[in-house]
Amino acid sequence: MNFSSLDIDYLSPTGFIGFWVLFIGLIFTGVMFYFVFFRLNENDDSYTDKKRKKIDKESQEKRIAKLYPKG
Repeated sequence: MNFSSLDIDYLSPTGFIGFWVLFIGLIFTGVMFYFVFFRLNENDDSYTDKKRKKIDKESQEKRIAKLYPKG
């Protein structure tokens, strides 16, 4: 089989298209690394979630106050 007619040297890492494929791959890998390891560790609660947690905490405080009445 004669591969010289295909002329796929431009796909090698030193070729024009090969360089850009590697470059875009590195950028994509970096972005995925950021979202998987750094972004998921942030605590981003929505407004409704914050409101629900506040209501739950107030309800819990009321139930505790019923268990331990003052005076």
